[in-house]
Amino acid sequence: MHFSASPLLFGFARTMRNNPTEAEALLWSRLRGKQTGYKFRRQHPFSKYVVDFYCHALKYVIEVDGDIHEDAVHQLEDDHKDKDLEAKCILVQRFTNEEVLNDIETVMLQIHETLSMRRKKYLNLEIDNTNEL
Repeated sequence: MHFSASPLLFGFARTMRNNPTEAEALLWSRLRGKQTGYKFRRQHPFSKYVVDFYCHALKYVIEVDGDIHEDAVHQLEDDHKDKDLEAKCILVQRFTNEEVLNDIETVMLQIHETLSMRRKKYLNLEIDNTNEL
């Protein structure tokens, strides 16, 4: 579940959990406690990254990006991170701080749509696997 994340990354993740951005805190208030029907972890160490929110059951990551992610260097880092996670069959969905803070209902609608899509994908995989038996 952590894909060999280093102990240092676990400490960094703990620090980030204790100091969320306003947008992360708002989104967490809507994801925590299985409100979506799925358990999410926040600031979850994963390989060489810390992802903002992670649903292990559906292999789904939600990232909330502030203004710093608009510069070219961070965009390249984000692109590399997304491709690395997608190579591990993890879906990454990104929202900006502004989207979360100014229109949380639309963000949650998009998250619920993604959860539904992922659930259908995994149900189909389970059905296919039982048919092989």
